Amino acid sequence: ESAPFFMNAPFKRCWKILCWLPLAALAFGSTVRAETAAAAAPVEYTAEQKALLQALSAELTRFDTMLAKDDDAAHAATVKAVLDGFKQRRDAMNKITFDQGRYDELRFDINVEYQRLAMWLVPPGTPAPGAKR
Repeated sequence: ESAPFFMNAPFKRCWKILCWLPLAALAFGSTVRAETAAAAAPVEYTAEQKALLQALSAELTRFDTMLAKDDDAAHAATVKAVLDGFKQRRDAMNKITFDQGRYDELRFDINVEYQRLAMWLVPPGTPAPGAKR
């Protein structure tokens, strides 16, 4: 005589997972609620943090100014999309408590893309193929 279906090993494993599922959902819900409450509260920054955020905005303005010099429309559109992503990340940082790690990551990403744009804008150092010397 075979055992009922709820006694077999695969069903027991699934049952254990299903038992923990509501608890996981509650934990996730409370995390989301806590982040929403933290985002709704006004954020206070120290003078140093305010200075860092102002420097970040200045870097984005400098990046935008250099991007205006790009005469290749397709390349400029691609870089503009990246720059808009940086601005969204900056705006998101202004709504939460200051996170030095996020700030450093954003600052690094801005510097890398700024250097790529600067290298793109530099005229080539070698003459075009077939050009006379």
